[in-house]
Order: sequence, then structure tokens, then C-alpha cells
Amino acid sequence: MTAAAMHRRAKGATMKRGIALAALLALSPITHASDAYVDEVLKALEKKGLLSAQEVQDIKVNAREAERQAQAAAPQTAATPAPPTPSPAQQVAAMLPKPPEALRAWGRLQPRYTYIPAGDGLDGTNSFTFRRARVGLKGALNQDFYAYTQYEAANETPALANADSLLDAWIRYSAFDDTIGDIIVGQQFLPGYGRAPQLSASVERKFTEFLGPGTAGRARGIIVERGKLGAPETFTDGAFGDRLQYGFGVFNGPDLNTNNDNNELLYGVVAALTPLGMTVEDEYEIRDLPFKYLLGAGYSWSRDSGSADARAQNTLLGRPVTLDNAWLQLFGEFHVRRWFGWASWTQFASEDGDGLTLSRADGALDDRLRSRAWTAGFTRTFPLARGRHVALGLQYQQVDNQHPSRTRFMRVLTGSSADELARGMDEGQVFQLMATYIFNPNIRLLNEYAWFDAEHGVDYGGLVSQLQVDF
Repeated sequence: MTAAAMHRRAKGATMKRGIALAALLALSPITHASDAYVDEVLKALEKKGLLSAQEVQDIKVNAREAERQAQAAAPQTAATPAPPTPSPAQQVAAMLPKPPEALRAWGRLQPRYTYIPAGDGLDGTNSFTFRRARVGLKGALNQDFYAYTQYEAANETPALANADSLLDAWIRYSAFDDTIGDIIVGQQFLPGYGRAPQLSASVERKFTEFLGPGTAGRARGIIVERGKLGAPETFTDGAFGDRLQYGFGVFNGPDLNTNNDNNELLYGVVAALTPLGMTVEDEYEIRDLPFKYLLGAGYSWSRDSGSADARAQNTLLGRPVTLDNAWLQLFGEFHVRRWFGWASWTQFASEDGDGLTLSRADGALDDRLRSRAWTAGFTRTFPLARGRHVALGLQYQQVDNQHPSRTRFMRVLTGSSADELARGMDEGQVFQLMATYIFNPNIRLLNEYAWFDAEHGVDYGGLVSQLQVDF
């Protein structure tokens, strides 16, 4: 054999060994490639004469041994799969805006049983109803925007014209939450004291809230708020180390689901001092917490010709009426350990903008309508097994109502039968005893006995048992 031939053979052997080594290095880390894929690569190299059958076998053996040694060297570490190559469709989808991950559906159900014995010539009540049946969407759109909607499908909501009603539909902008506060635009709660209904100790809202501005406490407009004063989905803390809670806003008027009936607007402001930090939101506090308290006030004003209150006057007087309305609210609350207490007072005053006489709820005529209500109460929770709790509560309310449009609020029922309407109370007091079983923060069974002591009208007692589920 010539020297040249020997050189070519040596060179070829060296090349094969290099290729074999490269194949070994390339294939050994491919732990997630299929055996068929590896076999096809080695067969191709063997077919082209770059590897012998023995070399192919050696590569397979060495690759398996290298993989075994690697696994033995790191027995606690699970193999990380190589990410698959995205398809063209996946690549395009990755460039599109992502849907908001926090946006989700939610709901609230409050099936209720009401029992009122017959008396005073009136039939009693023995009925299953829905106090609330609501669904909605809520969640973060991005780091600054938050959306909230709520739709009511129950047939008992006071002051709503029909069973199918949009209650809330608003957008919250939070870029200034640590300075001036959150900015909220849409149909929402007006500024003023009001607790979310699922966090109330009683089965019904307080008289002071019923007399407050807004139908069901809501209207369309814009508000700037800082702190937690009963508005839903409030995340911001109060100013000055959570010692001051406030809100102010401008709205169409005091009615729900309506545009402005004139060029006048409703203006509202509320503020509360919380020297030790904001109090809890739930009137059934199940935690053992230190003492905190709140003292606050709210004021709202509007001039309306098409509101529910103005329409009631139009019907009774037989002529158009424009009302100058003013609401003043005072409120306070505290919690300590598992005790929670509250007190509130509301005055609602209306005058005819033209200086004419108005009709009161009792049928008398007056130059000015003035309705007042106040309430006070407390609760105490007791822990049970499996994270459950039982709670007891007492509440006292007094009302002197002169607005004809508000009469239906002053009773335990919200139906429309003649006998139920006859139990409406414009002036008097109510004593309430509550016993609630709390399965968890989202499920509770409220039981309440209320005695309505009317100054003029029918005195009666009623029992309400209401299951409450949030999901």
C-alpha cells in the first residue's frame, strides 16, 4: 500500500471517528426524541458509509450509558421537556392581545321564606321568594382598569320597575389610587353610607339607606373615592395612613337606569374618620380583631323633574313638579373582637323649585317634605367546629317618612298585594332579632324576626329565613 493510500485510509478513519463522535454528542442529549428518529439518523449515516454497523451500535450503547449516568448523577431533578416548536398559528396567537385572566363570572342568590300571620282583617303571608338573584362579570382588564357588572333577575327588588334590571355597570381607573383615589365611571353606588347587601346583618337594608340618594342606592355618573365606604370591589386604602375615607361624585339624578331628565345634576360627597384604620366590611365579624371605629357624614343635592319622587308628586297633584332634593347622612360603627356595632341617621328633604305645595305620604299638603330615619344595632359571632360560626344580632330602627314614593320601603315585604301594601309604615319603629348560621364567608343562613310598631297603621310581626350564596 502506498503512502498516499495509507494517508487517505487514516484520514477517512479519522473523519469517521469525528462523525461518530459528533453524532454521539448530538444525539446523547436528545432525551425526548423518539427512538425511531434516532434510528433513522444513524441508518442514514451508515448507508452513506460514514459509519459502520459496529460504530452505529457503539453510539447507541454509549448514548444510553451517558443518559443513565446523567440520571444517576441528578436523581432529584426531573427532566425538563424541551419546549415544542410553535406552529405558525400559535406564533400568530402569541402576538395577539391576551384576554384578561382575572375577568370572571359571579353571582348571588338569596332565596327567602316569609311568614306573617293573619291579623287586623288582613291575610297572612306564607311564601317562598327570591330577594336577590344576580349575575355579573368582574375583574381586572389590566393593572389600571377594573370592570364590574351586575344584573338583577329577582322579582322583589324594591324601587325597581321590573324584574329584569341592570344594577351596576362601571369601570374603575386606579392609576391615582395612592393620591386622589380611584376614578369610577358608570352606573354605581352614590357616595354615602351603604354596606354591600351580602355583608349586612339583617335580611333587608336599613331604613337610613332606603331614604338615602339613588334608587337602590345607585345612579349613573362619575365618582372619585379613596377608602372603603360600602362600594363594591373597593381596593384602595384611605388617605393619611387609612385614617380618612372619602368620595365625591356627579350623577344624572337619584334614579336608576335613567339618563338625565334635565340639565341639572346630582352632587354627592362623603367622608369618614378612621383614626385606627378602616373598620371591617362584614357586620358578622368572625375574627378576633382589635378595636377600631368610624365616624362619618355625607351630603347630596339634586334638582329633578323626572325622578321617582317627582313623578309621585305629579300623580298626586296633577301637575308637573321640579324637586330640589337634599340628603344628609351621619353614621358610625365599631368592631372589637367578634363584636360589631353601628348607628346611622338620614334626613331626606324636598322642596318644589317653583315654591308650590307638595303632597306628603299621609295625604297632607306641605311646603316641604322632610323624611328622617335612624338605626342602631350590634352583632356577636361564636365559632363552631369545621370553621363554621353562629351569630346573634339586635337592631332598632325608627322612621318618619313624608315622601309618598318611599312608603313601600318601610315594611318587611316587597310584594304588591293589597294586604301587603296595607302593612306599609310611614311612621313608627321596628325591633329586629337576628340569628345567622355562617357556613363559610360565601354561604350563610339568615333568620330574622321583626316587629313593626306603626304610629299610624297596622302593627305586625314577621319571620324571614333567607339562604345567601355568593359564587
